[in-house]
Amino acid sequence: MSLQSTRKMLDIEYIRNEFPITEKCFQVYGSTEPRRLIYLDHGASTHPCSTVLNKYIDFIKNYYSNVHRGKHYLSMISTELFDRVYETIFSYIHATRDDNAIVLTANTTSALDMTAWLMKDHEGLTLVSLMEHHSNDLPHRHRSEVKHFGVNPDGTLDMNDLEHKLKTNKVKLVAVTGASNVTGFITDIHKIAELAHNHGARILVDAAQLLAHKEIDVLPNNAPGHIDFLAAAGHKAYAPFGSAFLFGPRDVLDTVQPYVPGGGTVMYVSEHDYIYASSPDRHQGGTPNIAGAIALAESLNFLSAAGLENIRTHEVELTSYALQRLKEVPDIRLLGDIPAENRLGVITFNIGDISNGLVADILNHEAAIATRNGRFCAHPYVSYLLGRNDSEDIITRLRSGEKFDIGGAVRISFGIFNTESEVDDVVENLKMIAERRWKANYDDTSAYFDCKGVQLSSS
Repeated sequence: MSLQSTRKMLDIEYIRNEFPITEKCFQVYGSTEPRRLIYLDHGASTHPCSTVLNKYIDFIKNYYSNVHRGKHYLSMISTELFDRVYETIFSYIHATRDDNAIVLTANTTSALDMTAWLMKDHEGLTLVSLMEHHSNDLPHRHRSEVKHFGVNPDGTLDMNDLEHKLKTNKVKLVAVTGASNVTGFITDIHKIAELAHNHGARILVDAAQLLAHKEIDVLPNNAPGHIDFLAAAGHKAYAPFGSAFLFGPRDVLDTVQPYVPGGGTVMYVSEHDYIYASSPDRHQGGTPNIAGAIALAESLNFLSAAGLENIRTHEVELTSYALQRLKEVPDIRLLGDIPAENRLGVITFNIGDISNGLVADILNHEAAIATRNGRFCAHPYVSYLLGRNDSEDIITRLRSGEKFDIGGAVRISFGIFNTESEVDDVVENLKMIAERRWKANYDDTSAYFDCKGVQLSSS
């Protein structure tokens, strides 16, 4: 069976067979038999599938060579594979080359920081949503004046606050996530883009969470809802670490000094002068992550073959099922109140007064369920959702050297290969935790082992 045959719906058995990680087992506390890993941390990083791994390994084994710098076979093949990456990304986000460029970067953070750099000398301030990952907030604070626009009690964006601040400030850029890594809320990026453009601003979308879950269309440059800048990374779209991209307009990219000047960013250098290249080369100093870029393109091809509509349908169904079943867990409190059709498969919660770290520990050590806990690099948003207004006190205490738990929550985030039976396992284990029936003493956590009995870590 091929991915092409899954157009009407995802063949989950076939999909799971594409991911070696679905076969991984760990020996858990209190059991003589190893438990198969339930991976629910896709919001942090996704695992490469076999198709992507094979492409990556094939390049490393057979065509490893630098690009644009040689006339020998390896360099020519490497260059051809690398140059195709741009076309794949352009196609995936429905963009055109005419007035735009795609710059390959190491991660989403560097792509977002590059945008802050590109826009730093433009007149006006940057509006940043309170929902943002720190990577789409702190770079702007370092490069220009920043104001935040807020969120509603249900965890959605406060569009009225955004519009008010666009009207009452000279704004050059609106920085907003395509989907929250805390609540999964999917923002209406085209509506925000139109609002921004109506007030003379551009929009930057952090699409790290969105890339593998929902079709992205940046729209033509002359469309009111056109996305000016868009950043995303492969490690959240079933590609290896270290490959990402920034999509942006040439009228900005080609008029700014290189982000990191150096080899590859110039057309010519004399003793006293130099001429910088046009984008993307202008902002791609040094040797790029060639293998990572090729793997990123392969992962996007994999997702396209699976069908983003199919992926989205599966995710909505799975999230809806999870939200319904989680109601059975005593004392559970979800962060945000967003229906499945308006969110990605991201659910964040607390259980009574049990610490988020303890919940994540128990799920891992007693059920081999991988989750994420803490504040997810989105401290202002999580503080708001938790109803806490002690941020300044936390900063004061941390600056004084005090060490303490700043609080947070537990997050489960679904990927393409997760199933309802895995949700059932999670719910039953959360019930166990809520009823305080865990087996180990977590003041003295035991080591855990993989299927072969090899000790991995202890605490």
